[in-house]
Amino acid sequence: MDDALTIPLLACAAGAGLAGLFTVTAAGKRISPRAMGWLLAIAPVVGFGILVAQAPSILAGQTLSWSVAWVPSLGLRFSLLLDGLSLLFALLVSGIGVLVLIYSGYYFTPARDEAGSEGATRNTDARFFFYLLLFMTSMLGLVLAGDAITLFVFWEGTSITSFLLVAYKYKDKEARRGAFRALFITGGGGIALLAGLVFAASIAGSTSFAEILRQGDALRASELYPVLFGLIALGAMTKSAQAPAHFWLPGAMSAPAPASAYLHSATMVKAGVYLLARMHPALGGTDLWFWLLSGVGLATMLIGAYVGFKQNDLKALLAYSTVSQLGVLVMLIGQDTEIAFKALVISILAHALYKSALFLVTGIVDHETGTRDLRELGGIWRAMPATFAIATIAALSMAGLPPLFGFLAKETLLATATHPNVPAIVDVIFPAAAVLAGALILAQAGLIIFESFLGKPKSERHPHEAPVPMWLVPAIPAVISLAIGLLPEPEALATLLARAAAASYGAPVKVSLALWTGINIPLALSVIAIGVGTAILALRSRLRPLFTTLSGALSLAPLYDGALKAIDGLAWLATRVQNGKLRLYLAIMFIATGVMMVTIGRLSIPPLPMAEVGQQPALAALRIFLLLVIAVAALASALLKRDLFAILALAASGLSVAMLMILEPAPDIALVQVVVEALTLVVLVLALTRLPREQRERAFEFTFRQSHPGLVRDVLIALGSGAVMFAIVLTALVTRPRESQLTPFYEQNAKPLTSANDIVGAIIVDFSRLRHVRGDRRLRDSRPGHLHVAALCLAQSRRPRRRQDPAGQGHAPLSRHRQPAHFAICAGAGLADLAAHPGAGHRTHVVWPRPAGGWLHRRGDRQPGRGDVVCRIWLRGDQATPDVAATRRLHRRRLAAGHRVSHRRCAGQRDVLLAGGLRQSAGHRLLAARHVPQHGHAVRTGHLPDRHRQRRADARHARPSCRCRSRDRPTDGRNRHPAPARRSDPRRIQSGWPADNSTTRPT
Repeated sequence: MDDALTIPLLACAAGAGLAGLFTVTAAGKRISPRAMGWLLAIAPVVGFGILVAQAPSILAGQTLSWSVAWVPSLGLRFSLLLDGLSLLFALLVSGIGVLVLIYSGYYFTPARDEAGSEGATRNTDARFFFYLLLFMTSMLGLVLAGDAITLFVFWEGTSITSFLLVAYKYKDKEARRGAFRALFITGGGGIALLAGLVFAASIAGSTSFAEILRQGDALRASELYPVLFGLIALGAMTKSAQAPAHFWLPGAMSAPAPASAYLHSATMVKAGVYLLARMHPALGGTDLWFWLLSGVGLATMLIGAYVGFKQNDLKALLAYSTVSQLGVLVMLIGQDTEIAFKALVISILAHALYKSALFLVTGIVDHETGTRDLRELGGIWRAMPATFAIATIAALSMAGLPPLFGFLAKETLLATATHPNVPAIVDVIFPAAAVLAGALILAQAGLIIFESFLGKPKSERHPHEAPVPMWLVPAIPAVISLAIGLLPEPEALATLLARAAAASYGAPVKVSLALWTGINIPLALSVIAIGVGTAILALRSRLRPLFTTLSGALSLAPLYDGALKAIDGLAWLATRVQNGKLRLYLAIMFIATGVMMVTIGRLSIPPLPMAEVGQQPALAALRIFLLLVIAVAALASALLKRDLFAILALAASGLSVAMLMILEPAPDIALVQVVVEALTLVVLVLALTRLPREQRERAFEFTFRQSHPGLVRDVLIALGSGAVMFAIVLTALVTRPRESQLTPFYEQNAKPLTSANDIVGAIIVDFSRLRHVRGDRRLRDSRPGHLHVAALCLAQSRRPRRRQDPAGQGHAPLSRHRQPAHFAICAGAGLADLAAHPGAGHRTHVVWPRPAGGWLHRRGDRQPGRGDVVCRIWLRGDQATPDVAATRRLHRRRLAAGHRVSHRRCAGQRDVLLAGGLRQSAGHRLLAARHVPQHGHAVRTGHLPDRHRQRRADARHARPSCRCRSRDRPTDGRNRHPAPARRSDPRRIQSGWPADNSTTRPT
């Protein structure tokens, strides 16, 4: 593993963390945007340097990887992969990221600060740097991912962070709308992508891209290939703005210019292209791959070129030209030829260089003139000569004119369209479409120069040149594009592009960057495209209004609006269905169950077994009679209008079922049925007495006075549901295996182990109960962390009632013996584990009401065989920790001295809350108590050491117990004793607690 692969990701993540710190602290507001841009650009510079350092290994044909266990139980690993394809994209992401960060510092600096005036405004755009670096980290992780799940995580990260960047001006309605549209489309495609990747990983047996690419034959031969390829293609095409989902990209132009330059030139919009190129060795080479990608790419190329020519906004014009270029890239991936993948990598690099420069130039124009509308620009080249020169170079590369790098990209594209290996129909359609799209793209590039910089000014504006670092940033990619065409062929760059093409194609690809290859068909097609494009540009004043009129029919945005309306309709339907009516819920569940059983389950009703009359025809007649009674009683329960009569009919139906069970014979089950029916009858009758008359009348109206269509609907649903349940039960009874594996076990062990002749009774009483804690070795010897509770008895806690103080001083609590007493102790087995393993972290409390504590103490050890019902909690005395022993001694001394015990005083020892006395025996201590009061009550415990009994008795005689009523005490006239006087505890006063031992916490 090469740990250096993690450095670019960590560096960008660290930069995002620093930007986030600037966002939430005052220090970020004191740093100027320019200084912040230069400072944060160090992070991608480090990543770019590490990637360049790894380039020699990649150029030599090696592949670097790094992975770490992520979810070992599922076999998932967080892995990174660096080969020629990922290195090309990673260099573009980090290199252009450096330029965009530096540019952003000047873009967000107000004009008065650039002039050096005093009183510069505070930096409020640190949030943009934070979002941009988060996006950079996600994009780097996406192109470096060596695992399908890792790629998906970063894929969704790019969707979320791009949403934040597009909606950066959140007060702008269009920005919010464009961000939501982008997230809705790309996020939905991401869900489809996840499903496709899961299918591919399940067939390949691994989520690693290395293994998936090796299993290409198995993937293409699988029956699920059309499904998984369609899902992956849907995710990639939505991310790369392919038709008909292309309209989200121009709508995202509300983002600041640096974000548009970064997202829409070299990074996010090429994520789908990268994924398709990565998956080509595994999924490519089929007719479905060719026709789907080539057809969608061709349509996207033409739509983007056509619609972009009519745009008046510079960023919208560039966005549609990006859509067209993305269609070209997808079309190239669809063609399984070597020259197509050579054109792919050259076009990716050329597009990233000239489009990033043009977007940054557009930002300069908008920043210095206050507009980017072509109808308000013109003649600004005199005030902005440097920007004009950079824009001209980038626009010529976009137009595909020599000697720019874009010319080489267009030449290889035209060579692909005329390659003899493609089908015959493609040999005609593709060249014509490529020529037409190239002509329109040239016209778009001409609009940028002639309508923005040349000509006469169209409005009264006073532009000026941007700061030198601001126009130097777009100059770098523009000059690189020019240098590749003018200088001798760079061998390292050609090798890198060859490695990238080979990783995508799945075989070696030769890449040459020479502009002149002789006079051939691609050159002739290029000349035709240049001529047609020049003519369109010359006639732009006439053609653009025509394009504006006709292009409305090509807009596919209504599909998006229709999808949103459909979602709103489904939401409305869901709110109508989820209306709180149980009747509707049952109907939906019954209908859905029936549909699934008929369609998915392919339910077939087996033939009914014929009843054998045999020697007892009377019993057969009785069975038939009982079946009739069951049916008539069930029907009567639904039709009778009096609730009581309907309940009685329901009980008659259930008792008839019990009689039928007796005839089977199954007397034990029949007995259970009789008990259940009797209890149901009693509960329903009692509940009937508590139902308000108004509610019963509404139910009557809803049931018996509905419309005829509603009645027919309910009858059909009821009959259908009954038929489905009948078929399910009949199928289960007739087709299930007749030999049981549990029956022999119960037959052999019921009587020896439980002394019971009735197997069902033995199961219910003995086999289903909890085993004795002391005698069950599995409970006693289990590992720490298991919860061993023999019995749990909870008492409902009530607030103490209050009465009027005879002295008229407000309300005072009733006497303590009227308050519910609780006994909280740790469960014995859990405490034993805690004593043996102090780090287990048990926190188990069993709460006993007052009567249960005494009953368990009296009955627990004296009734053989009842140890599974009562709580017999044992604690090994030789395993107690010093803390447990110290707590026992402390409570023993306090209880023996007659002190009151407060729950709050035990807050520090919640795991060993010993509120009762301790019974000692030889080697064991049994926690038991007959009465443990709540919140400071006097404590009575048994089995205290002899030396403490006298002191306890003296304390009891000195102060009457709160449990017993003394006849000598005065009453308050209502045969109630007034509350005894409260003793003040000096220790409570010193600790800040009230002197009356109340439970109110001091403020």
